[in-house]
Amino acid sequence: MSSSILTNIQNQLSLYGYPICLILGNIGNIFIVMVFIRQRQNACTIYILTSAIMSDLYVNFNGFVQLFPFYYRDETPFEFFLCKMRPYLTNILGQLVHLKEQNGLFFFAIIFWLINCIHIPIMQTIINGRCTTYGIYTTIYSIYSIIFVGLIPPTLLIIFGNLTYHNMKKRHIRIQPISNNINDQHISIQRRDKDLFIIVLCEALLYIITTTLFPLMLLESMISQYIIINKSVQHLQIESFLFSIVFILLLLNSSLPFYIYLIGSKSFRRDFKQLFIDGYQKLKRQQIVQIALRI
Repeated sequence: MSSSILTNIQNQLSLYGYPICLILGNIGNIFIVMVFIRQRQNACTIYILTSAIMSDLYVNFNGFVQLFPFYYRDETPFEFFLCKMRPYLTNILGQLVHLKEQNGLFFFAIIFWLINCIHIPIMQTIINGRCTTYGIYTTIYSIYSIIFVGLIPPTLLIIFGNLTYHNMKKRHIRIQPISNNINDQHISIQRRDKDLFIIVLCEALLYIITTTLFPLMLLESMISQYIIINKSVQHLQIESFLFSIVFILLLLNSSLPFYIYLIGSKSFRRDFKQLFIDGYQKLKRQQIVQIALRI
């Protein structure tokens, strides 16, 4: 495949891919919040709500950054500030998307990531009109991203998912209904908890699928810079093209959960349908009241 074709495909991906991710992400994450804010609050629903809000922030900020690239030609103080803050905020929001802490621990986690990512604005700078890293820190940052994006989150998702599943089983075994009404209610709660677990599991699988390429590309880029002293123009263009796909996949990770829930969970589809039914009935009641007041 020639370099011109790759460049053309990359431009088309940027032109259509990022706006589609923005539209899908905003619509989907808003609907997730609207559906789950009406439900019984437990660890799963709080996690899903938090994840949807942080995903929407990530999609909008990172999508805007990719849609409107900034060129650092004059190296003014504002350009240096922008160069340092854009990757810093992108990293923080990306980590907070799959945050599982609640209450006070949530704010502790935010402070932790603010401090943990502080090396990014310190070491990021403008070189020859490009906002980039330099020297040994480029390798350090690649290793950091591989660990904190490619290894730790999937591992934690698997561990917490397994713990959630076993805790859910133990809780349902402990609850012994004493009447038919309580038994029906228990079965309903059990089904909903099972659906919530399926939703969280689907989101974990989506994360693994959409983020796996990112650490692999960083690893390839890190190794090749030591093996290949002078990369050819075609090699650099292929890397740039693959990184474009990586960035779109990262955005899809925060844009697609709603549609995954819609496909994978029967109770979510029912709750989503009920959201519109309740909204229509509320609107109808308001119209009846307005007509009654006019009479």
